Amino acid sequence: MILDTIVRWIWIGLTFCLSSFFAIVALFAMGTLWAGEAFRGFAEAHGDELIWYGSDAFGALFFVTAVTPALTAVPAVAAVLVGELFHIRSGLYYTLAGGAALAAIPLLAGPGDAANGAGAPAADYMTLFAAAGFTGGFIYWLLAGRKA
Repeated sequence: MILDTIVRWIWIGLTFCLSSFFAIVALFAMGTLWAGEAFRGFAEAHGDELIWYGSDAFGALFFVTAVTPALTAVPAVAAVLVGELFHIRSGLYYTLAGGAALAAIPLLAGPGDAANGAGAPAADYMTLFAAAGFTGGFIYWLLAGRKA
């Protein structure tokens, strides 16, 4: 009985790490494409060929360095703990909780562009984080959440 509980919590930890990895990969892939498009638009407006051809690399560098310091596992850990402690087995719960947990990160990181008077992060960031969270939540449910 105790051994089963210990093995279960070890499995939960491993699957949380694995699903977090896939969520981060999805976040960085989508963010790199989004930032690369923004750099291409800037390059077209200013006629800069260097930025145009390096837009994907510049986008990846910009997005990773801008987002990485804000990443925290606290919201996702809270979602997993609630699901496990209340024995929630719903794939919908884990998918939505993962999306909400990652969408909360830009909100927890602080206000958006204060110079423009905006108090919330850009909708693009929220969408990218939520989509990556949906990915991570669904993968967690596939591996561990179904047996909560």
